[in-house]
Amino acid sequence: MLSAPMHTLEDRNHLGGTAPSSERAPGLDRASPSRRSGVFARLQPWVQAARPIAHPMIFVPLLLGQAFAFQAHGQFSATFFVFALAFGLLYQVYLLYTNDHVDAAIDATNVQYWLSGGSRVVPEGKLTELQLLAGARVTLMMLAAFTVILAVAAQRPLMPVALLLAAVLCWAYNRKPLQLSYRGYGEVLQGLGCGVLLPLIGYYLQNGALQGFPWAALIPLYLVFHAGNLVTALPDYASDKAGGKRTFPVRRGELPARWTAFVLLGGAYASLFFVAPAFSPVVLAVIVGPAGLLLAGLILSGLIGRANVSAFSQCRAFVNGVSASQAWFLCAWVGAAFLAGAP
Repeated sequence: MLSAPMHTLEDRNHLGGTAPSSERAPGLDRASPSRRSGVFARLQPWVQAARPIAHPMIFVPLLLGQAFAFQAHGQFSATFFVFALAFGLLYQVYLLYTNDHVDAAIDATNVQYWLSGGSRVVPEGKLTELQLLAGARVTLMMLAAFTVILAVAAQRPLMPVALLLAAVLCWAYNRKPLQLSYRGYGEVLQGLGCGVLLPLIGYYLQNGALQGFPWAALIPLYLVFHAGNLVTALPDYASDKAGGKRTFPVRRGELPARWTAFVLLGGAYASLFFVAPAFSPVVLAVIVGPAGLLLAGLILSGLIGRANVSAFSQCRAFVNGVSASQAWFLCAWVGAAFLAGAP
């Protein structure tokens, strides 16, 4: 019943000068704008859930580890740089899909989200919790396959072990029975994951071994990322407290959290003078000076004392200032390490 009218319509188009689809120029019907927009619309929530703005938190410590390898050995592989980028991207997606799945109930009550507070795909109805869980599992399987390929084809046999450690940290942060992001001390896991494990992975990917790794450098790196967890938890203080998520600001209070982050960052910046003796005083001053001045400005302006989440614009300004300080310190350290390894 349906085939005759369709055939007649095609014949009419042909008689009227329009060629049948089988005779049209190749590619004319491929990927129409409406079809492309439909694909993009389906992908958009998954990209939103991956939160591209958060990728530097994963990639910068990976890059710093590679910079350490270049500084120590004077060699850099663009191929393994890409491998590190791919590993970091997949790991970020796995982490953030898992976080959104676990935090769905709290994120639904969070009206002052910004850097944290989840990607909002569940509260906005773009994805379900089960879809995020499935996405996290698929991404973890992709990571597992990728690290096996690296182990076999790229002579990096410890990469599956590295992934296992990274997955355990994510599990301990998000999943019961530990679920330290809710019980407290999730900041310790972030310090270990971003400040210790990821630089080691970056170094290992670039060098093929951990020989020559500057182990003392992990002290300031741990402190920076531990402090980062405290700071990014500040905008979520109200919803975390209401939902029973015992972040550091919830356990100790907003003002103590801000001062604790400052103490940790001050310790990290000062310790660089002892753990990076290869750098000249001028280079150390370039790395530490602007980072320290940004923190000093937050103190002198009084913002550190009044940046509670109830004054959200000031809380946001405080988080921006601290994040800028951390970003300068890490990026300047990356640059200095690469310059130190150059011939």
